[in-house]
Amino acid sequence: MAAMMGKSLVLLVLTFFSTIETVRHDNDMKDSSMDRYILDNKCINGLQLQINEERHASLVYMHMASHFGSNAVGRKGFSKFFKHSSDEEREHAQKLIDYINKRSGWVAAFDIKMPGKTIWKNGMEALQDALNLENHVNNKLHHLHQMADKICADPHLMNFLEGEFLTEQVESINELNTFISQLGAMNDGMGEYLLDRELLEKSN
Repeated sequence: MAAMMGKSLVLLVLTFFSTIETVRHDNDMKDSSMDRYILDNKCINGLQLQINEERHASLVYMHMASHFGSNAVGRKGFSKFFKHSSDEEREHAQKLIDYINKRSGWVAAFDIKMPGKTIWKNGMEALQDALNLENHVNNKLHHLHQMADKICADPHLMNFLEGEFLTEQVESINELNTFISQLGAMNDGMGEYLLDRELLEKSN
């Protein structure tokens, strides 16, 4: 009986130390030479492309603001709304630049696509174009987030995108959808005038 208990105790001790050794090895870095602070080049390239997308969106909104701000159109509320949107997109691009710099990356030359449209027949058309643009930018951000997860294995970049961009994209798309629904439910001319007044009051 004593011999059996002795053997059991020995097995228990050996199992304990074996478990400790396994845990120790599991916690070892597979590539200890890899610096996780430095951004992976693939993700730097993805961020660079996103900077171009944000700057392009800023230019589109700038054109919208200019169009509706003209005294020939006279929609000052729409103009201020799109001017604010342009400023936000430019700030987004700067956030991405600052993030790359903060993690010892380099920003390459910009390649910004110019807007292909500078005139809108009414507010509804502009809002729908803005919605399509926000959905496009949102999809690009989701692709970048997936790249940070699957290719770069970078949780900090994922968290940065979630906190600084993805939540705001949901809010922006929701706002545009709401404006489109409101405008679509009203008489075209009067509805646009009332929404323009609302946007003007919001931006003051």
